Parts: sequence; C-alpha cells; structure tokens
Amino acid sequence: MKDQLDGWTWKSGDSDTEAEPEPAGRGRYAVPRIRRTPAQSARAAAAWIRARWIRLTVSVTVLVLAVGGWQTYDYVTRFHEQMSGPHGAFPAALGTTAPKRPSRVLTSGDSTPAGIVGGLVLNEQSDGTVATNVRTGRSYWHYGREKAALLAESLVSDAVVLWYDDGLVVSVDLRSGKPRWHTKVARTGRADSGGRVWHAGDTVIISREERLTGLSARSGKQLWSIAPPAGCKGWDNRAPVDLSGSEAFDATGCSRTEAYAKELYGVDPASGRTRWHLKDESIGYGRLGDHTLVSLTLSGSLVTADVSGTRPRIHTTALSHDAHLRGISDGKVLIGSKDDTSLTARQVSNDSSKVLWTVQAGKGFELGLPRTADGRVYIPRYERLTAPPTHKDPGTAQLLVLDARTGHELHRTVLPASLYEDTDDVGTGTMAVLGAGYGVVRVGWTGFVASAAQVSLAD
Repeated sequence: MKDQLDGWTWKSGDSDTEAEPEPAGRGRYAVPRIRRTPAQSARAAAAWIRARWIRLTVSVTVLVLAVGGWQTYDYVTRFHEQMSGPHGAFPAALGTTAPKRPSRVLTSGDSTPAGIVGGLVLNEQSDGTVATNVRTGRSYWHYGREKAALLAESLVSDAVVLWYDDGLVVSVDLRSGKPRWHTKVARTGRADSGGRVWHAGDTVIISREERLTGLSARSGKQLWSIAPPAGCKGWDNRAPVDLSGSEAFDATGCSRTEAYAKELYGVDPASGRTRWHLKDESIGYGRLGDHTLVSLTLSGSLVTADVSGTRPRIHTTALSHDAHLRGISDGKVLIGSKDDTSLTARQVSNDSSKVLWTVQAGKGFELGLPRTADGRVYIPRYERLTAPPTHKDPGTAQLLVLDARTGHELHRTVLPASLYEDTDDVGTGTMAVLGAGYGVVRVGWTGFVASAAQVSLAD
C-alpha cells in the first residue's frame, strides 16, 4: 500500500502489493487497455457484421427500386400504357360450373363482354380491356394503350393476351391488371386481314392470313412461325379446332379450280410442325373427341375424321338435306333444321350415329345457337321476326336448359327485352348462347347485327 504526504510517497510496511509501473511510452494520460472476454468479442463482431449487412441491404433495395421504377417508366412511356386498379379484393366466382337454373339478370358493363373468367367479366374496348366485378358490374382494373387499336384478345390461363394494330402483343395478369410481358410480332408488307389470337396449352398463337406465329404463354418468346402450306394462299380466320396434341387450322386457296377450296392442317402448338392434313368440307369441322373431327356437308352427310395418325381415316353417314350443324360436345352433335324450328341431338362415334332426342321450337318461334356445358344444353328460343322490333313490341325470348343425355327440360326462364332494344336488324342475326361457366350463362346476338346486345344470367 502506498501513502502520499506532502509530496512524498511512503510504502506501508504492512502492504504486500508492489507498485504497478506506469506503462512505458504512453505518457501520463494514456488510456488503459480494455481486455474483452471471448463473449464480448463475439458480440462486437456480430454487431459489426449486422451493421454492414443492413447497409448492404439498404443499398440493394434502393438499387432494385430504382431499376424497377425505371422499367415501369420505360414501359409506360415506350408502350403508351394506361392502367388502373386493381380495386379491392379479387372477386370470387359465382360458381364452379354453368348455372342450373339461370334466372337472375346480372349487371352488365359499359361495353361488350369478351368473356367471363372466375369473378371477372372482361369487356373489350378499342384501346384494351376492362375487367369488371361479376356481382357489381364495377371496374376491377383497366388496361389500355394510347395511339394503338386493339385487334384481338384471348384468355390464356390466368392472363388475357391482347394484340394491337402496331404489332405489339401484351399479356395482362388477370388478378392485377398489370402487364407480364410485351412482344412484337413481325409485320410483313401485306395488310393484315382479320388476325386473331388463340390459346393452346402453353402457347399463344397469333393468326394472320400470311403466317401463324406461336409465342410462349409464360414469357412471350417466339417459339415458331409458319407460312401457309405449299399450294395454299393463306390461313383462314376461322377458329382452330382444339384437339389433343394439335390445333386444326384451315388453309385457303388450296386449289386452282375451286375458289374456296380449303385444307385442314393439324399444327403442333409447341413446335409448329404439321402432324396431318385433310381436305376440309365447306361447312367446316368441329371437335368430336381428342383425336376425332366431325362435319356436316351441304348435301346432308355427316363426316367423321380420325386424326390420331398421320393419315386421317374418314367415315361418312347420309342424313337429311334439311340440316345445320349447331353444336358439338362430348361425342354429341346438335343438328338444327334449316328453318331453325327444331334441334336434334345425335350420339356420334367414328363409325356410328344414333338419335338421342329432338326438341321443337313451337309455332312462331325459332331456336338459336346452343351450347353444351356440365351435362346441360342451353338453347335460346325466340320469336321469329321479319322486321326490326319496336319498343312497344320488342319480342319474346326464353332460355331453355335441357339434360344433354335425355333432352328433358330442366329449366326455362324469360330473357329480358333489352336483348332487342339496341339491335338494328334482328331479322338478319341469330340469338346464341355465347358462354356458360363460373355460375354464369351469356346470351346475345351473332351474325350481321350491328349491335352486340348481350345479357348475363345466374342462379
């Protein structure tokens, strides 16, 4: 022990502790060294790493946001896009199947519905698409482009693909209304004549008279592009027939002697290769099964074609001359009379055909274009009109719901008079079931009617 007194330092005799020498070279005011335990050192190292990690994370986040913001700005300015929504929670569908007793008229949007998927009604507009809530009719999202006109659109799984007159193809997410990808389809020197967009599995097919082009539905990358077959002038604008492993497209101008000669080509949607081809009948083929086509000739013969191999096998059954092909589904063919006063269902296979049932329109009525869904057949029944309807007498129309196997009537409901209000010449059009699914059935006009009056019904 050391004691200080009047500037002298005395060492106590009872002290066993030696005086600690001053640290060499540190001077009088040197800071003593702090010795850390291993635990303290580990905590200090962890704090240092954590601080550096936070700084790195913040830097990366700022960079990602900057790049994302630039890409968004680039998309909006380069493609002149206008987007709004989504507004609120994603609307749930009214059902998982077509309605059994459709009688409730749903609120319609401001434009023609292009389709119903889940709880959304897609309304096609000149600049793009508006998705509305199927229950309320209110806009859920809108996607459009300035300085470009919409040519065609198609539902592709959980997206809608839009094709514009400047060649841009855009995939828009159904839930968000935001674009997933943009792709330019190469244009040629020839003018497009009614191009369309089709969907086949994971492939989006752009159909023009001069080419078919396949795009990846996931990325928009071009997979293939094919010109019309040798000896044919172009591809027809008719919807392809969806078969297992192939899409059947019509090629036109395939004969020097017949002006409207067509041949049907089975195109592999993944590669664009031709699997088979056959001469198409003038009325056109429809899908009877996974590998079977069916058609009704002008002479009244029912033709089936098995295209499971490279060489189609054809079978022909003679029927009445007084017949129109009105619908095909699940091995059943719906054949209507030429005056549309009756509809007959036939069970058809590759080599046989038998009548299942027949329904009559009744005096003063005719039957429109039916649609089969979930074991039921939906048929419009309406007054035959020879002149445009008036507001005092707009016409009477009903929707029949029949059992697809027996033809037994399951339900009948009166369609609203609004179907007649905006049509310019109903006498030249045909009332049709335009869609059935997700708890909704849509009825409207086809043919040469200027206005596309439609109505949607649910249970």
